[in-house]
Amino acid sequence: MVKHLTANCQLPTANFLTPHIMKKTLTILALITMLAFIPGWNGIFAQDPYPLDFHAYAYNPVLTRGNPGSYDGDLLLGAYAFWWDGYFYLWYTGNAGICYAWSHDGYEFYKGGENPVFTPSLSGFDSYQVSGPVFLETSTEWVMYYCAREVPGFGPGQFIGRATAYSLIGPWERSPDPVLSVGNAGEWDMGFITPHNVIPLDTGGFVMFYSASDDIVTGLYMVGMATSPDGITWTKYNDPNTPFPPYEESDPVLWTGDPGEWDDEMAAYGTVIKKADHYEMYYTGSQNGVESGIGFASSADGITWQKYPGNPVYIPADDPYAVSINSLFFELPSLLVYNDVVFMYYDYGIIENSIGVATAEVWAGNEETRISNFEFRISIAPNPVIQSATFSYSLNESGQVKLEIFDSFGRLVDEPVNTCQQKGEQQVYWNADDYPAGIYFYRIQAGNEVGSGKMIKW
Repeated sequence: MVKHLTANCQLPTANFLTPHIMKKTLTILALITMLAFIPGWNGIFAQDPYPLDFHAYAYNPVLTRGNPGSYDGDLLLGAYAFWWDGYFYLWYTGNAGICYAWSHDGYEFYKGGENPVFTPSLSGFDSYQVSGPVFLETSTEWVMYYCAREVPGFGPGQFIGRATAYSLIGPWERSPDPVLSVGNAGEWDMGFITPHNVIPLDTGGFVMFYSASDDIVTGLYMVGMATSPDGITWTKYNDPNTPFPPYEESDPVLWTGDPGEWDDEMAAYGTVIKKADHYEMYYTGSQNGVESGIGFASSADGITWQKYPGNPVYIPADDPYAVSINSLFFELPSLLVYNDVVFMYYDYGIIENSIGVATAEVWAGNEETRISNFEFRISIAPNPVIQSATFSYSLNESGQVKLEIFDSFGRLVDEPVNTCQQKGEQQVYWNADDYPAGIYFYRIQAGNEVGSGKMIKW
């Protein structure tokens, strides 16, 4: 038996990692368990699309604007997140241009010293403003699509630009012309246009989802779609059955709700995930321009979308920080998956100018967790836990190891080990007799690596 140990280790530890464990309800667990016996269940997501159960990070916000007069001291909006080369990247719009922050764990971010990495050109279609970047990695370069404004004004611009770079932080070489523009007068997208995602297709080519409206103040905000054979020449989706304005040139694919519904003014600013046989979207919905939430929709083809009947799936009241500042608004969800955890980043609007995160667990039906690229695997037996469990893992180098156990509300209930351990096979015994039945999470940190998983106590 390994007792509760605390010891100093001579090796450096990653004290910048912020503890965080996700919560799951027994109701969701029961649903997932039931789905596991349905033919077509793939072990991660059900065949029938269903929204994840997100819970706000207790220490939101994870990114705030800088000091007055700095490159993001007056504006910090948008959140485009992805994992690359061992780091979380969070791209956002500052008042001076497009900026980024990086993190080891997805919670504690550091702003890039090169910020802003992309600024207005001072001539041409993006002479006044660049914002809302989305990224695509190819075999030879990075591609960034961004919203551009040619003349002074409020809010998103009238163009989508394209730039390329060999390094993620640049220098970026912009294309001289926009790849997409707003529609002509009278069209549903004549006011502004800004990209969400650009997704490579298995059949070749690309699909882009974007937000647009006929007027930034009075218009309805909806989602459009465009396709491209090469990522440079784009064609907006246009339903031939709508030959007259405002849908003569193109059509939305995600529409606002009927009058009185929660998203009857805005169903836009989302992130789209392509699964094996369908698309999923988490989007911003609003009824009155003051209150907003995040909704879920799914589509077999990216054109016809079905909204989840239980929308919204995540609202400001679910985020303690939003509650503490009396905020009724957040927007622009961006999702990434890391170690079977889905991170959803979003901003709190133009008044607050900060970014928060919520997380949900992806049920992978796997009792073994591999932490990042470090050769460190942990298994739990038995799981479900009846009276006790043994954590078994192998370290490829000696170092400080900490194992923490949390209940379903994210409260730390036990710390079986916090000590320096030697390279090789290790076992930690956890006595669960004193803990009630339910869902528990473990968080283990070894050196600079951190991971988490789930246990069920019967």
